[in-house]
Amino acid sequence: MATLTPTLTLTSTDATTDQLAFSVTDSLNITKAVISPSKVALSTGDLTLFAAATYTKSYVYIKNTDESIVMQFDFGTTLSIELAAGEFAFFPWESSQNLLATAASGTPYLEYAIFEA
Repeated sequence: MATLTPTLTLTSTDATTDQLAFSVTDSLNITKAVISPSKVALSTGDLTLFAAATYTKSYVYIKNTDESIVMQFDFGTTLSIELAAGEFAFFPWESSQNLLATAASGTPYLEYAIFEA
């Protein structure tokens, strides 16, 4: 078993009335990095990024590497995540629904990885 250590740090001097500064770290047990960071070109049609039948509970990393095109992600039929240019997400995925990805236009590149728990 391997360990994955994600850390989220949020700081701002003007987002709230008080200065914002906190960091959260976790230690996640994973069986393996099923897919190490890779890239794929999206299109305006749905791409099954991760099929539910292929994985157990996992941790997913996605990043929109494009400078202007929005990417959308859903679990089955409902839009769940929208990443603007340069945005990223890291989240637990319980794998009961396929994770689908699509681009608003063009063929922007998505960076992604999955770590099975």
